[in-house]
Amino acid sequence: MGLSPKEQIIDQINKSETILLCTSKNPSGDALGSALGFYDALKKLGKKIDVVSPTAILEKFSFMPSSELITHKLEGARDYIFSVDIKKDKLQQLRYEVEENKLKIFITARSGDLNEKNISLDSSKFKYDLIIILSTSDLENLGIVYDDNSELFYDTPVVNIDNDPSNEFFGKINLVDVTMSSTSEIVYSIISELDKKLFDENIATNLLTGIISKTESFQNINTTPKSFLTAAALISKGANKENIIRYLYKTKSISVLKIMGTIMSNLKYNSQYKLGWSTLNKDDFERTSTIPENLNLVVSDLAHSSPEFNLLLVLYKNNGTVYGIINCTGKKDYSDLKKLLKGRIEENQIFFKADENELDLAEREVLKKIKEYEDNINLKI
Repeated sequence: MGLSPKEQIIDQINKSETILLCTSKNPSGDALGSALGFYDALKKLGKKIDVVSPTAILEKFSFMPSSELITHKLEGARDYIFSVDIKKDKLQQLRYEVEENKLKIFITARSGDLNEKNISLDSSKFKYDLIIILSTSDLENLGIVYDDNSELFYDTPVVNIDNDPSNEFFGKINLVDVTMSSTSEIVYSIISELDKKLFDENIATNLLTGIISKTESFQNINTTPKSFLTAAALISKGANKENIIRYLYKTKSISVLKIMGTIMSNLKYNSQYKLGWSTLNKDDFERTSTIPENLNLVVSDLAHSSPEFNLLLVLYKNNGTVYGIINCTGKKDYSDLKKLLKGRIEENQIFFKADENELDLAEREVLKKIKEYEDNINLKI
């Protein structure tokens, strides 16, 4: 019998020396909790670790241990080697200059001219021997980290860890467990099997942050009895639950409160479909000092502030294009709605680009599609 995905991951970790941990654009609390918890655990095992997210993390997650170590762009993933065969062409001098953003290397032969055939430029192996991608449904969601380093992801073993049913199983090893409440819970089980003695206050706090964030403080429908057991175990290992709750739910910046207020002031509601929707334009972001990348967590917070929402839609215009986020709090499978909108699902949110480039036209178009989807669902029941 072959090894299970979890056993394969542990085997790959044990064999690796330099590991890259990745999260998606606009990482959620669960993505950060699982990545940072893993980071500290693997460091304790003597591994060389980098953790990267293509976009900046929200201010409310800055309390998380080791969050300051997250980078947003890969640099120095491999070396390039300039070689000169000196068996026949003896060198007298080597120097370089930087001129107009160009590096110029000057080589002086001891006698005669250098033969161009004896000069070559080669690339070394990538410095990472394992990539672990956390809470990310597909490689596209790694943004510039993947776009600028696609060869790295083809040449290096990729481990894909997630609990989202929309995950595309893009890794060499895929541990996608939809029975778990969060990716952080999966990482907890991996660290436990690597070595239970690895856990400390920082690792426990990061993993518990991920679980609390993903389960909305154990109140959403994905919460399981195992979620509570894992949380209890992490608290016993030093996780600071009070600090987590304070930063995640009791502390909001003025800019976040302002954009929340703008969304609510523009809110419309359809009781038949339990659908709320709002629109934002460029002026709204400038006035509140926020950016569209912050919206997913804002929308999530608002969606769960009232039991009347099954769906909360926010449409916004950015660089001439209308985009949308739908937070799905109902108990339905919304994968067909995702297909209808040609979007993608991350956790319990659908992200999409509207066909229309004006907010009022996009609003009519998207509402029509949502109502069409809901009516078809109701006919099947």
